[in-house]
Amino acid sequence: MLNRRKFLALAAAVPLTAVGAYAILRTPARATGFSSPLFIPGDGGPFGVLIPQGKLALVAEHGTFPLAGGKTTPFLWYRTQHQGKTYQNPILNVKTGTQLSVTLDNALDEGTILHWHGLHLPGKMDGNPRDTIGPGVQYHYDFTVNNRSGTYWYHTHAHGHTAKQAYFGLASFFIVEDEDEVALREALDLQLGVTDLPVVIQDKRLNQAGEFVYSPNPMEKMMGYLGDTILANLTPTPFTEIGARIYRFRLLNGSTARIYKIAFAKGEKLFPYHVIGNDGGLLDKPYSASEVFLAPGERLDILLDASTLSKGDEVYLRSLAFDSLEGGGMMGGMMGVMGSASLANGDAFNIMKLAVTQPSGAAQRLPARLSKVNPIKTAGAAVRAINLEMAQMRWLINGNTYQMDAFPIEVKRNTVEIWEIHNAGHSMPHPMHIHGFQFQVQSRQNSPAQVRALASHGNGRTVSDLGWKDTVLVWPGETVRIAIDFSHDFGGDQTYVFHCHNLEHEDGGMMVNLRVRA
Repeated sequence: MLNRRKFLALAAAVPLTAVGAYAILRTPARATGFSSPLFIPGDGGPFGVLIPQGKLALVAEHGTFPLAGGKTTPFLWYRTQHQGKTYQNPILNVKTGTQLSVTLDNALDEGTILHWHGLHLPGKMDGNPRDTIGPGVQYHYDFTVNNRSGTYWYHTHAHGHTAKQAYFGLASFFIVEDEDEVALREALDLQLGVTDLPVVIQDKRLNQAGEFVYSPNPMEKMMGYLGDTILANLTPTPFTEIGARIYRFRLLNGSTARIYKIAFAKGEKLFPYHVIGNDGGLLDKPYSASEVFLAPGERLDILLDASTLSKGDEVYLRSLAFDSLEGGGMMGGMMGVMGSASLANGDAFNIMKLAVTQPSGAAQRLPARLSKVNPIKTAGAAVRAINLEMAQMRWLINGNTYQMDAFPIEVKRNTVEIWEIHNAGHSMPHPMHIHGFQFQVQSRQNSPAQVRALASHGNGRTVSDLGWKDTVLVWPGETVRIAIDFSHDFGGDQTYVFHCHNLEHEDGGMMVNLRVRA
């Protein structure tokens, strides 16, 4: 076996040299044992849907969560009391224009801070790791939700501890509604928690007691920590009963490092669906798809039309096999030798079973229009080169690793920039996330074949690149061109971060401060 010293020596080579071809093993999609009822959020308790009325206090604390099969795992959550009910990791459901007042109370034994992922906020409200608070300290948030309707989320952004805290539970959905969302819900008779299902997909390692295990070795800190048990809404091998009608799935990749290739399958045949939204909310119209990549931090809003199915049919939400392209094959091969997870990044597996138990109701028709997506005006925009690479066992952004008081990227308020994000050839996929602002993907260049096969939306873009984004997956050797409008009405300079949402990469320093000058 390759030992750690040899691995480090190979990984530090400049340029990275070939160490021999390796076989990409692909496990078959497993369809047995899907007998645990999917955990579906209610109106209280764990992941209950909460519509904030007045001030909200979230306590970050230790708890335990019951998994299917009678196992209980230590867990971290945000607990709150609201309108006479207790919630843990509530799904916050707000309307565009809502004023939120939230206090974060740190009852952990280490620092933490809460980041509102995808929201357009002043820097001090965003949850920057620079604002990490110690045990027993509070942090106050007061902001207006200006975002359009969409599936956003909130999670820990503790300096140096994001991956571990998120892995153990400090995260949940943040759903925003506007007039377009109301129109869609009424057109398709969608009900949150019944026919409109938020589903977070995660991979975990469990010990014999059924408890989560997070213990990355040095190589896993550099590559990302993978689990071999796949959970949907914290349920292993889940199933849910559906009727022969249209269902909405708000999918969130809540893993620290694993990428999913999302598909639905009936037997071995892919079952088509429609993508209606992603990170930044609804698209202009539904787009037909059968497979879409979903990287850590990204969201995918899907309509599945089950009206052609019959009672007794089964459809599986599945992650298809793909080439993880880690280090041009070199790193992925060594990861397979040295890593502890039996399920490699890129292996195929089923995530959830949908069992048709109800007959079809009234016929439904997809809306021809969902929302309006105005393109960013890029005439005269400055172009900024962003290079992702590795040196001396560290992932870097333009040669920088994270320093709390350094500002490698500075932009002017109310300006538009084009960022050309280039990933080195001997690298691995990086899901790049910007705080405080959404962007639009302009093009993909030099994409791998498996991405080009899905690029049917102009300039090398896939369906997940459409509309508004806050996280974009950049493959080895690829250049992704994005447009960002830094317009805002917040007073003074604003500080955010730009980082990889492989959370082991983030904690390892693949992050830089971004300052927007007034």
